Amino acid sequence: MKLISPRRLSLTTPLTDSGQKMSDPFASRMRSYPTQEPSSASPDRRRRPLSIVTPLHYTPSYDYPLVVWLHHRGHNELQVEQVLPHVSVRNYVGVGVRGTQATDVRGWGFDWSEGASSIAAAREAVIEAIEHAQAELSIHSDRILIAGYGSGATMACRIALMEPERFGGVAMMGGQFPSSQSVMREYHRLRERRLPILWQQAINGVDDCPDQLKRGILAAESIRARVEIRQYRGDDVMNAVALRDIDQWCFDTIVQPRTKSTAENSTVRPTEGLLPIDFSAN
Repeated sequence: MKLISPRRLSLTTPLTDSGQKMSDPFASRMRSYPTQEPSSASPDRRRRPLSIVTPLHYTPSYDYPLVVWLHHRGHNELQVEQVLPHVSVRNYVGVGVRGTQATDVRGWGFDWSEGASSIAAAREAVIEAIEHAQAELSIHSDRILIAGYGSGATMACRIALMEPERFGGVAMMGGQFPSSQSVMREYHRLRERRLPILWQQAINGVDDCPDQLKRGILAAESIRARVEIRQYRGDDVMNAVALRDIDQWCFDTIVQPRTKSTAENSTVRPTEGLLPIDFSAN
């Protein structure tokens, strides 16, 4: 079986909340908008910045799966607007969450700090984002996927292990599986839940460390998580093929779960029929 050789997707540089929109081939078909700060009537609850993406031909009578997206270092909550259209333009509502730590003096780029207080803040921000999406749009409560890229993937998995019943599954584009110490905190709860996890990695990528992968697999096995590992040729897992794989995996695992998975624990994707798509470079 061949490895895919997809072109890397070039994500645009982060924009300010009030900055100009990027040129995007999906812009006329999907609707996205940053959330607004709450009114002064409730000053005690300051909403964190979010970005909501609704699917093509959004139908309020249908309960959509929700993709909670955590960006990688140096980007912000608007990254979901670039990512979700390559997963699917029709199937999901998406919400992008801003990282807890600024990475530049302009306040455009953010990251996910691993400190205890930052992890707690990230967990709260994700829960708040889910509740906001459920209040504003039609969301299926049993079909919530938390996903991320790079450091966002690591945080997405960490939060899912802290809130296993809240999520239908986790999609990690790169990143690392949380340490065994954090897994042990909810050991019996996680073993009972058997959380589905899609872990996508680029061969020769920055997260491609055999020792770390082995430790992650052992930690996942200890809690009986249902992990599927998919590998892609190149040095970056952010490509259109990997994003489309998220859609198929989510459908087979969360939307209409199979009684017995036909996928192997470690899968190398073939090239036939898979054409990568470029993000706008604007």
